[in-house]
Amino acid sequence: MFLIAGSGRSGTSAVARLLHEAGLPLGHDLIEADESNAEGYFEERRLVEINDLILRDANLVAWFTYATRQQVLDAAQAHMRAMRELAQDATPAWKDPRLSWTLEAWLRVLDGPPRVIVCLRSPEEVVASTMKYYGQAGDEPRRAVLHVWKCQYERLLEVIADYRLDAITVEYSALHGDPATATVPLGRFVGRALDPSLVRRDLRHHEYAMVPDLAELYERVRALGQ
Repeated sequence: MFLIAGSGRSGTSAVARLLHEAGLPLGHDLIEADESNAEGYFEERRLVEINDLILRDANLVAWFTYATRQQVLDAAQAHMRAMRELAQDATPAWKDPRLSWTLEAWLRVLDGPPRVIVCLRSPEEVVASTMKYYGQAGDEPRRAVLHVWKCQYERLLEVIADYRLDAITVEYSALHGDPATATVPLGRFVGRALDPSLVRRDLRHHEYAMVPDLAELYERVRALGQ
C-alpha cells in the first residue's frame, strides 16, 4: 500500500492524481473537487474524518500546538475499531497530508508496512500558498505554518526511520518544473507508468527562497529514497 503525506499545499493532490490515473485508486469515497482544488483532492473521506478525530484528541488543531508520538498513539486508541474497519477495505493508496502526524498509528492496523510518498515544498512557498488558501495575513500565521511544516517533516523522518519504511520524496519544484523527469523515479517506486501531462504546471503561483533555519531539514527529507 502507498501512503502520500507531507505538509499541506506541497503537491499531495497532484501526486495522488498521478497514482489514481495510473490505476492505483485512492479511495472508495473520495472528497469532491471544489473551487480551491479543481482537479480533486483524491482523499478517502473516512480516512480524513478519522484523522480529524485523532488530531482533535491529540490537541493538534490550534496554532503552535504539538503532540509527542505517544500522545498521537494514545489519541488514536479510541478510534482503533474504525481504523481497522477502514484498513480492511483499503484501496492500494491513500492520501492525507495529516498522515504526517498519524502515520505511526495507522501502521498498527494496515496489512503490512506501507510505502510512503513524501511530498516536499519550500516552507516559504507553503506559507504563501496556505495563507492565500485560508485568507490569512501577518507574521503570526506565517510562524504558525512554519511551525507545522517543521514538526510534520521531523515526525515523518522519525517514523520512517524507526520502522524502516520504504519512502521516496517528490519535490514540488521538480514536479512542476520538469514533470517528465520528476515522475520517472516515482513511477518506478509505485511500479506504474505515470502520465506527466496530468501535472498542472500553471498552478504554481509562489516561488520563494529557502528559509535558512529549515534548509538542513529540507535536505534530509529530500534525501529519502536516494
